[in-house]
Amino acid sequence: MRRYNVLLFAVLLLTLTATQRAMSQQQQTGSDEPSFRLTSTLVFLDITVVDKSGNPVVQGLTKDDFTITEDNKRQRIFSFEAPESHVISANSEDDNPDGKAPITIFVLDRLNSAMDEFAQVRESVRTFLSAQPDQLASPAEMMVIGNDSLEMVQGYTRSKADLLRALSQVQSAIPFKLQHSDFDGERAQQSINALEQIAVQNKGVPGRKNVFWIGPGGPTLSRAAAGPKLDSWKPYVHVAENLLVEARISLFIIFPAMKVETVGTTDSVAESLAIGNNSPLTGDVNFALFARETGGGLFYNRNDLRTELTESQQLGSHYFTLTYRPGNENPDGKFRRIQVTLRDPNLRAVTKEGYFARDKNVPFDARQQTILNITEAAHSSIPITALEMKLSDVVRHPEAGTAQFVVHLTAKNLGWLPTADGKKTANLTMAMMSLSGNKNILASKFEKLTLWSTAPDPNRLAEEVRVRLTSQVPAKTQMVRIVLETADGGRMGTVDLDRKTIDAAPAISGPATQSTSPQPRLVHPSSPAAGSGGL
Repeated sequence: MRRYNVLLFAVLLLTLTATQRAMSQQQQTGSDEPSFRLTSTLVFLDITVVDKSGNPVVQGLTKDDFTITEDNKRQRIFSFEAPESHVISANSEDDNPDGKAPITIFVLDRLNSAMDEFAQVRESVRTFLSAQPDQLASPAEMMVIGNDSLEMVQGYTRSKADLLRALSQVQSAIPFKLQHSDFDGERAQQSINALEQIAVQNKGVPGRKNVFWIGPGGPTLSRAAAGPKLDSWKPYVHVAENLLVEARISLFIIFPAMKVETVGTTDSVAESLAIGNNSPLTGDVNFALFARETGGGLFYNRNDLRTELTESQQLGSHYFTLTYRPGNENPDGKFRRIQVTLRDPNLRAVTKEGYFARDKNVPFDARQQTILNITEAAHSSIPITALEMKLSDVVRHPEAGTAQFVVHLTAKNLGWLPTADGKKTANLTMAMMSLSGNKNILASKFEKLTLWSTAPDPNRLAEEVRVRLTSQVPAKTQMVRIVLETADGGRMGTVDLDRKTIDAAPAISGPATQSTSPQPRLVHPSSPAAGSGGL
């Protein structure tokens, strides 16, 4: 089976070499080169053609029916694939041979939804999946974005039963950041970060990816409220848009409760997808911008989520793929607008609006380096021990399909930094990945972990930091790998929990307690014997 389950926040190893080569070229050409660029000279366009009623057109069109322009300059079409090329044979044993079929990524938005709204989201997805055949037409995975993390609860599968089983473990939670407007900027950033992480996760996977973001998405940040401070978001948003474009992701935002003011008299899917028509964007940083610019869609002002999911699936599944080589490679950071027209004026093409050219003045992006570091750690065949870690107190929760355990960290080498009040703090990224025998990622979760101490030199403490974690353990899991990285990217550590140990652990009925807390954790300045506790 081709490897389609990849690390959340990470790139496939198949693309790691290409990325490292691009980084090597960056070093050779000087430090003023950007850390992000379109790595392919080909621009891929996954194009949904719709008629006047907004219905997909899948037959009767050839390459000659399409005209592509970039910044009003006509481009020569390099390759052409008709919709029938994007279908998996019913007899195929491979989940997605050669990336022919579009991939579906369900993202359940618990971060930006009230509890009753999220309950509706979950039930609507369950109803939609229940109506599907036992074997889906193409692979799908399921993620949940919450107060503190983006979690993959089910890696790519064509099994309806797998997805429904994962969905049954997704519970509502109090959206405390939604209840306080002070968190609007943080929620917007988390939502955009989630899109970036999904894009990087799927960067090396061939074919189109349709992200069905079920919920309102990140809040709008308007210039009227933020003023000039909003300018600092522009390069951040541009990088996110380019990552989505390069990964061939189309974003569909599906939320029946969303109320949007439109210009005009119609509220059809076709109009909501149209470039420049009835734009629902009301602020300079709006989550719907990503749907429009990736050739996806925004579904709103209606009250039937199942129907909206079905329409999104149809729009994202019946498409033509065309490529071209852009003539303008000037690294000026400007937007390159793409327009696709058809010879038949009664037909309209829905695709990405364009991309941002690489910018030679963009500084090094530490987040992307973290992605590469964690990718290597996830697939490493040897332990990484720059940070000392060990596990204890393993228990199983069979009803929830999870395992719970305690991770022990030594205080040494955690990257302690002084704070204004005289304390020391350490910021880390902690990742949990459930791996198959072939190291396919079956489930994953990343969380930020903040430690602080009043000790003059926490590196000299003998005390351990203990963190209780809960990991999803899908049926095919052979190992759970925990990866820890310091904020400066200088030190990493890994520790593994094998399937034999999980199966031998005591079983406990009922749900597991939550994993890491978003609150900072205290490392005491005392120095008792190792293992006596640091929390």
